[in-house]
Amino acid sequence: MSRPLTVAFACLALVLGGAVLAGCGDDDEDSGAGAAQTEATPAPAGDDTGGTPAGGEVAISMKDIKNIPMEAEAKVGQTVVWTNDDPFPHTVTAESGADFDSGNMEGGDTFEYKAEQAGEIAYVCKIHPNQKGTLTVTE
Repeated sequence: MSRPLTVAFACLALVLGGAVLAGCGDDDEDSGAGAAQTEATPAPAGDDTGGTPAGGEVAISMKDIKNIPMEAEAKVGQTVVWTNDDPFPHTVTAESGADFDSGNMEGGDTFEYKAEQAGEIAYVCKIHPNQKGTLTVTE
């Protein structure tokens, strides 16, 4: 094979390899949209608090290497449930504000954490370090 042809194939391989790797990262293009998608147990009829009742569950989905929502809120006493909606493993590991680690969660697995004190909890997936989230716990 001639040198120019070898160089052309090498360049093509680099471009294609870069395109494949570009699809394997954190995609922040809709990171703010998840905030409006907080899933929670609806308040009973006639309750005008406008949020999840104390003791209800707050749901967070792990999907497409993101936490949906990325920023969630819970009240002291509520249980937060993370569900792995991806076909590959994730973890839920507190970085600050609490001490918990789900260990590896396969697709469909859940992890529960009961919020015991007010404050901000930063957490991460140890497998996908760009998959971060914040849980704000209020009184």
